[in-house]
Amino acid sequence: MNNFKEQKQRILDAGYKQVSLYQGNVKKIAWNLSGKVLAKLDEIETRLPHMSGGNFVILARNSNNDKDPEQFPIVTGSEKLSEPKPTVIYQEKTSDKLLENQQILNLTVQVKQLEMENDYLRKEIADLENEIAELESKTATVLAEATPAPSMLESAKEFLGGLMEFGAPLLDQHFALKKAQLEIEREKLARRPGGAPKPAQKDQNVQIRIIGEWVETFADQPEIYEALHNISAQSKSVTDYMELLNQFSPELYEQLSIKI
Repeated sequence: MNNFKEQKQRILDAGYKQVSLYQGNVKKIAWNLSGKVLAKLDEIETRLPHMSGGNFVILARNSNNDKDPEQFPIVTGSEKLSEPKPTVIYQEKTSDKLLENQQILNLTVQVKQLEMENDYLRKEIADLENEIAELESKTATVLAEATPAPSMLESAKEFLGGLMEFGAPLLDQHFALKKAQLEIEREKLARRPGGAPKPAQKDQNVQIRIIGEWVETFADQPEIYEALHNISAQSKSVTDYMELLNQFSPELYEQLSIKI
């Protein structure tokens, strides 16, 4: 008879975590690591048929500290199961040195586990710091995109608006004096034989208005239209505008000069 399967089921039902096989006081199969009891039982079942028949005992326990494991007798071959002799009781020899070594081993395992947990937490912290840095970078990018720089057209409009609001009174005064000076010169020329009077320069506000109306006539020509606004953005006065316009296109300069 072979009662291994019955004893195997009893061990599994009881939830033991470690098993080994003995024949008398001779260890036939060593203890398994915790958590692999089923694999060790399968190993015992596989190797039993190749062992000489007789009485065997499976010792079962839940941890290395269990010094009085449970016994599950096994009989193979034709021998009948005999009652275990009261005097034959498996018991691992213990000593103060063994207990001390076991405590040292347990403490070493705990230290190693703490070191692994510490490494894991450090990695988690590093990952979180990287995520925070990435979010801050994305936030800065989004804010930068939400407030774009003014376009050339907007810059040109701001220049013309600012010029008319703040620079017009000073320009009016300047050109009034200039106009008076030109008028004097015109009268001097008019007194000379064959002299012809020069037309007076138009008011600065009128010139700015004429330039703005003239620029808008190129709205259907995007390249020229944008270039003219770009020139406005770079100009601080009508004179600057005309000089930059002449550099850009002498033809357009002549065309606008006639108007202003």
